Amino acid sequence: MVNYIRYTSEVATDWKQTAADVKKDYPHCFRRTLDCSTSSQLQSKLWVITSLLNLSFDIESPRVALVGGWYANYIVPLLIDELNASLVHNFEIDEDAKDISYKYNKRYKELGKYQCYIKDVMMKTVEEDYDIVINTSCEHMFPMTGFYEQSPKIDAVYVLQSTDDEQYVDHINCVGSPEELAEQAHIIDILYSGTKVLNNGMNRFMVIGYPA
Repeated sequence: MVNYIRYTSEVATDWKQTAADVKKDYPHCFRRTLDCSTSSQLQSKLWVITSLLNLSFDIESPRVALVGGWYANYIVPLLIDELNASLVHNFEIDEDAKDISYKYNKRYKELGKYQCYIKDVMMKTVEEDYDIVINTSCEHMFPMTGFYEQSPKIDAVYVLQSTDDEQYVDHINCVGSPEELAEQAHIIDILYSGTKVLNNGMNRFMVIGYPA
């Protein structure tokens, strides 16, 4: 089980500089950077990595795509340091998210292991192939069937998270259970399915598997 991020001196340097840069250059994003750094956010990302490690994939250095990975401050270090991902590509629609994610993950960007692309993957094709596709924000976007339709050649295991918490205006696509999430996303070969109650009280659902 993975219980923490490796808070190395490199991580501390990047995150400290990010906080300073956001305050100076992106003050409108300050609140959102706090929201992305909560214990509940970390809980959900640790759950992803622990579950993938427990499945023991026969992939030594997986190529990973993040769908709507936001600032990717927790998930990228976990994927690279714990899952030994060879690269992580984050597909976002927010230019500020791209810029700030590069600050959080400066060390990985410089090593060529992290890249963020501004692309609506529900509307445009993803050209590269990946071993793992992760979307921990399914409640914020259209069902993942739109992604499959745009990029049908990607042969990957999918890791999807959602919630039944409808109190937020940007939660446009909530589900009531992991079973509903799997059905909505057409995941038929299910490797893992579960529910976790996060520190903020939110029900979080996760499904790992292969779509139809």
